[in-house]
Amino acid sequence: MKNMLLLAIPMLLLSCGHRKPNGKFLETVNEKDTTCLKDVAEAEKDFDDGKLTYCHYTGNLIMHRLRSEKELRELLQSEGIDFRNEHSSCIVYEGQTEHCYCDFMQEKIEDKFGAKRLESWLEEADARYLKNHINDTIRYTDCDSRPNYPRDKDNSEDDFSEVLQKRIDQKIRYPKGYVKRSNPDETGFVEFTFYVDKKGNASISHYYFLFDVKSNDRFREFFIGQLDSLIEKQGWTPGKIRGQNVNADMVLRYFFE
Repeated sequence: MKNMLLLAIPMLLLSCGHRKPNGKFLETVNEKDTTCLKDVAEAEKDFDDGKLTYCHYTGNLIMHRLRSEKELRELLQSEGIDFRNEHSSCIVYEGQTEHCYCDFMQEKIEDKFGAKRLESWLEEADARYLKNHINDTIRYTDCDSRPNYPRDKDNSEDDFSEVLQKRIDQKIRYPKGYVKRSNPDETGFVEFTFYVDKKGNASISHYYFLFDVKSNDRFREFFIGQLDSLIEKQGWTPGKIRGQNVNADMVLRYFFE
């Protein structure tokens, strides 16, 4: 599909990253870069009206919002600065630059306050976030290091635990009538949502099953009866933020035969 798109629209380039001009904007923006020039014109007008805006880049298809957004908004507001979440397009026109409004504003903020001051606000906002949420349940994607299943590799970046998979594989019983997957492209898994406290004690708060072989749906309760006893509930590595253990959720999948 992507190849067809590129053949059909040769003037487009894939660009899932954030492209930023260097130096002063009016000196670096090409006169044909109408996307950037339009952004700069808007930014100049806002700046002339006394407005400054800090942008947090959230990515493109999957948004990565700042965990301390609320705290940072409050800090910036006290300095007369607005906050904006800015996402990137995966497809941009050749010779056209995104995010020039935000880059212009970044330059103006650093000119007025200094880059180190801006870094200190980000640090202070994150410290406040931890203080405000130290006893809450943190989303695992917001942790600096995620909760880990006992004896699993540290800080796994996906929803799969090799240790959990092997442990269940060794113990699980399949009921009569269960249809095993006939090829690797078929899906058969259960997704566990865990609550993992600061001491590494875990509990299962939710099960989600997905079977391409629909007749296997009837065995959900059968599997739940086994899985709860097969999964280790103590000895997890807790999630961490800024070096401190936190209560966090965690999602892991087990793949059936």
